[in-house]
Amino acid sequence: MGKLRSIAGAARAKVKVRLRTGSRLERGVYHLVFSDAYRRERDFVSSGVKEYTRRHRDGELEFLLRRNIHMAEKGLTMRPRRETFATAYIEDTVTLASRLIAKAPAILSPEVVEWAREVLTRYFEATATSEHPAVVNARAAFAKIEWPGIRNSKAGPHAPFSGPAPVSINDLVALAERRNSVRWFTPTKVPREAIDQAMQVAIEAPTACNRQPFTFRVFDDPDMVAQVASIPMGTAGYAHNIPAITVIVGDLSAFIDERDRHLIYTDGCLAAMSFIFGLEAQGVASVCINWPDIAEREKRMAKLLNLSPHERVVMLVGLGYADESGHTPYSAKRSIDQLRAYNQF
Repeated sequence: MGKLRSIAGAARAKVKVRLRTGSRLERGVYHLVFSDAYRRERDFVSSGVKEYTRRHRDGELEFLLRRNIHMAEKGLTMRPRRETFATAYIEDTVTLASRLIAKAPAILSPEVVEWAREVLTRYFEATATSEHPAVVNARAAFAKIEWPGIRNSKAGPHAPFSGPAPVSINDLVALAERRNSVRWFTPTKVPREAIDQAMQVAIEAPTACNRQPFTFRVFDDPDMVAQVASIPMGTAGYAHNIPAITVIVGDLSAFIDERDRHLIYTDGCLAAMSFIFGLEAQGVASVCINWPDIAEREKRMAKLLNLSPHERVVMLVGLGYADESGHTPYSAKRSIDQLRAYNQF
């Protein structure tokens, strides 16, 4: 019986490979019969668009405000700067800013409020002579907004930083080379202040149109860590030893178009690497934990973290103080010449 199952399993595997690498029709059959990965991704993206639309209707879409303010700010930095620009979205931006500022409890952080106020103030100063209807209407609406606090003139476009960097390239290379994926930790609890300091580094990571479409869900309660660490693959044998764990969750409600569906992964991982370097700089070790696209595990994590249909896990990061009696893999890297090419089409 076991031999028959083995033969059947091998035959099934061959059929899957054949269909997966065959014609468009064969590939369609494969994804219809054997894999629901693309369908589930479509469902996540569709849920994101649905939530985006609801928030826009209710005046709660911070992601759109951040995108539009970012685009207006880029327009202010153009050379030569035009007298009229951003006409396609400036009215919507002012309306959305007004509605978001009025929300209670607050949706926007004080930093975003200051940024939006300063950029819009400079925008209407730069377009003061424009008679384009969109600019004229937005200017009138902007004048009616009751901004909290006082204007922060430093929260808008500014000259790039120059002069020596606060960290040398040699120090940065040394930090990168020092970082290893550590799987054996001491029981010492990592202070939340250290985690938040690392998050300050992650916050500064670049994201498309400055939307920051992710959150970091940090767990340092032992029981919660154990529950979270048991779900992804690749943690067998050391999950019980992780003092704290972070789940990076992407938010697909930041986007109206499926062309942007990969940005939660790009932006989330840029922030993750910055977070990891922030930890390493404080002597806190970490381990990157891959998140596989497996329906059963997606459901388990979504249920545990109470995720919305438009939220999807990007990756996980385990962290703690390294146990010096343990070992870490050497993990030789490819050479620069293998990874980099200049002026090569």
